[in-house]
Amino acid sequence: MIGSKRKRLWEQVHQDLHYDSHDVKVDKEDSRKTMGIYLACLKPSWKYVLLDFFVILLDAIFEILIPYFCGLLIREGLQPLDPLLGWSQPALQAVYLYGGLIIGLSLFAIFFQSIGMKLSAIISSDYIERLRNTIFWKAEQFSFSNISHFPVSKLTTMLSNDCNNIRFFVLMMVRMGFKQTTIVLACFIFIFTLNWAIGLITLPLSLLAFFIICTIIVKTKPQFIMTQTALDHVNRNVEEDTEGIREVKAFCREEHMDDKFARSNEDLTAISYSAVSKMGMATAITTLAVNVTIGLIQYFGGFEMLYTIQQTDNAIWMSMNYGRIFDAGELSMLSSFAAVLTIAFSFISTLVQFYGRAEASKERIDRVLSEKVDISYAPKPKTPDFDPDHLSDGHVFFDHVLFSYVGDPSKAALGPISIDVRSGETLGIIGGTGSGKSSFVNLIPRLYDATEGTVFLSGHDVRDYSVRALREDIGVVLQNNVLFTGTIRSNLLWGKREATDEDIWDALEIAQAADFVRSFPQGLDTPVAQGGKSVSGGQKQRLCIARALLKKPKILILDDSVSACDMETSRRIQEQFAKRLKDTTVFLIAQRIDSVQNCDRILVLDNGRPVGLGTHSDLLANCSIYREIDAIQRKGVN
Repeated sequence: MIGSKRKRLWEQVHQDLHYDSHDVKVDKEDSRKTMGIYLACLKPSWKYVLLDFFVILLDAIFEILIPYFCGLLIREGLQPLDPLLGWSQPALQAVYLYGGLIIGLSLFAIFFQSIGMKLSAIISSDYIERLRNTIFWKAEQFSFSNISHFPVSKLTTMLSNDCNNIRFFVLMMVRMGFKQTTIVLACFIFIFTLNWAIGLITLPLSLLAFFIICTIIVKTKPQFIMTQTALDHVNRNVEEDTEGIREVKAFCREEHMDDKFARSNEDLTAISYSAVSKMGMATAITTLAVNVTIGLIQYFGGFEMLYTIQQTDNAIWMSMNYGRIFDAGELSMLSSFAAVLTIAFSFISTLVQFYGRAEASKERIDRVLSEKVDISYAPKPKTPDFDPDHLSDGHVFFDHVLFSYVGDPSKAALGPISIDVRSGETLGIIGGTGSGKSSFVNLIPRLYDATEGTVFLSGHDVRDYSVRALREDIGVVLQNNVLFTGTIRSNLLWGKREATDEDIWDALEIAQAADFVRSFPQGLDTPVAQGGKSVSGGQKQRLCIARALLKKPKILILDDSVSACDMETSRRIQEQFAKRLKDTTVFLIAQRIDSVQNCDRILVLDNGRPVGLGTHSDLLANCSIYREIDAIQRKGVN
């Protein structure tokens, strides 16, 4: 059953997960590019890291000394005990001395361990906070084409689950990695010092166990990547269900969405079980290796004690113990060090498991951090005759522009097209679905870059301007209107943070939104739900238009932004534009001819190519597609 689920998951994520030799190479290249970013995120915590290492070192030393003094306590305090006479004075002093040292070392170990845990928590939490900010900041720099490579569900998983996997690894690494490694090395030194033969036996066993664990990590790495991909699918299903809850309920598709989520959840469960079960072998192998070590210590130690008791002068056994008498104290030391080794290897095994998860998550995050931003926010140099941070007017010129979403001119979504739009002109854009209307206007504020040709603004290549200048001087109301959680005021201030209430009401008047905002009891402070779901579609569109108008832009782009408004409201908005925005160049995309017929000129697009340009009357006379659209819409009205 699990195998069938894994097979189905492989088929489902085949497009997302091609983990072959090419991906290994890409991951290595991405890792080299991003290593500086991870170190930069850790750098501000370097003082805490050094302090934590010092504290952990003391903790490890105290824990290592405890078994050693336990052995001395047995040798000098308990072995001299006579059943008839009891403790001698030196033996009793040894019990007090070593017993007190053991208690004191235990208390110091607990004290430093608690400090180390707090420091580790601070280091890992601060580190992952900076990493999350870095990932989010990088995603904010992405153009629309960059964002298309990373679905929302995938970015959500990266910022939550993937970052948590890395945080847990950093936490375990700074808390236990250095400490347990120190303890393991110290234990082997003590074991070799006490008995070289036992050391030669236990060391290869430990190394073999560690090699097997590392092999398991390498083998399960693709499965952990699959686990994260399966989690992406779960998040995507939740996102689709919540965003489309109205449609789900309107079409009674609750059962279908339940089944869809259940399948993705089953896939996540199956692949997680497969990966974790394999990783569980690491703990079993570690336990086996250490238990064999303890058994060998007891076996050889018992023989040595037997020869010691019989006072047999056996050269082999004496050389194993460096010519010393092997007693219960040394056997206790060896057994105690083996027990400490058990705990240390158990923690190291857990750390290695966290490493496997963190490595898989890191490689996914590397893809985001190493993604090349094709539209950079870097500032542009100023010259005496050109200011890249300011548009002098709204003049727009498309010079043989061709655009393809996949970068292939043979698969163009728009063009070639050449058009000159004067400053202050209103250009209506109309055409069928998929005709390239949105692609056309997206090139103006550099939401995308032209594949061929050049877009000129105010006589300069749009790529010569800083992105911030373009977004400040160009007002955009995209096809999918979005309002953010907050109030009407906070949403409108996105257009201009320092805008006064007078500026806000003025923009609302132009957008024909002032009346319904005044009707709300709280006015501008009326709460807005996520996505603007607390207002109607037409109200949301008008608020988005007002937000863009607050900028007082030189170029205003309305991408089908009045489609949810009635014809009368749409007419009044256009009248306000003609009266109040005479110096603003307006690009108005619409589906209805009545929305664009009063524009200075109208551009008709069909399959990405311009098929008509002129006034309403000119196009009725010369453009067959425009006449056809007009006839269909008039017939629908009649």
